Amino acid sequence: MTTTQRTVPLGRVDLHATLRTSLMLPNDPTVRMGPGWWERATRTPDGSGSIRVEWRADDVAPIDPTRAVGERLATVEVWGAGGPWLLERVERMLGLDDDVEGFDPEDGPLRAMWRRERNRRIAATASLWHDLAWFIIQQRVTTVDASDNWSHLVRVLGEDAPGPVPLRVPPTAETLGRMHYTEFHRFGIERQRAEHLRGAARIADRLATTVDTPFAEVEPKLAAVRGIGPWTRSCLALHTWGDADAVIVGDDGIPSMVTWFLAREERGDDNRMLELLEPFRPHRGRVLQLAFASGERPPRRHHRYARNPIRGR
Repeated sequence: MTTTQRTVPLGRVDLHATLRTSLMLPNDPTVRMGPGWWERATRTPDGSGSIRVEWRADDVAPIDPTRAVGERLATVEVWGAGGPWLLERVERMLGLDDDVEGFDPEDGPLRAMWRRERNRRIAATASLWHDLAWFIIQQRVTTVDASDNWSHLVRVLGEDAPGPVPLRVPPTAETLGRMHYTEFHRFGIERQRAEHLRGAARIADRLATTVDTPFAEVEPKLAAVRGIGPWTRSCLALHTWGDADAVIVGDDGIPSMVTWFLAREERGDDNRMLELLEPFRPHRGRVLQLAFASGERPPRRHHRYARNPIRGR
């Protein structure tokens, strides 16, 4: 009989802090979260699947590493043809396999943030097609527009998630791959992103199982596809593969956020960001997440519209 439920020990991992990073777009019909629970619907190489994780909302891992954590547990339940595939990778999906050994930043904002968030981990979704489509839709548009585009696309072309979770599964790669670019216009997606989605759809099924291999081995295959540029690939490395050393490059906002957080420099570019992050290998992606979680941003010199200006796709 196929296993559809497991109980996993959490150790010191703070699931709320770890999993809320998967809620990057408002009104995402594929994921939702509340106090003590998290749900996601996605596609796997074995078909669509849903996952629900429950834990005690008041059971927070102690910040003091000398204190005992006791038997902190989470219950995981899955549904659908892809459910067992998700269950096999649940430790990665919850950040339980993320190794923070050796990460001990010196005094300063980073150390203070790490003391506050030392139970946060980097999770790996392991859902390549889902994430590819999701990130491509975020290319070169505002977060508000990307959220509307993604929500509309999934609600119309996706399907109800298996099991009792009130979510939607993203449309298949086959569905988007056979659409003409003009058919994407009703979802607010212009030709460039439409063509990128179509190109990604052509390789998605072939590369779906590569999430179990190191990202460095897969990146050249992704880089060969038009529209999967440095920004998208680095997002996949951090979000899909859970690479704690991955740095998101090609974004106009992130370098200045990092340079401000680490060095109080108001304006930064990729080169300066990478220079400041270099001493933190192999935890550069962890520093990036802590910078995001801090909420600290460089002061603006003039009013700008809120945008998600991506250069490198």
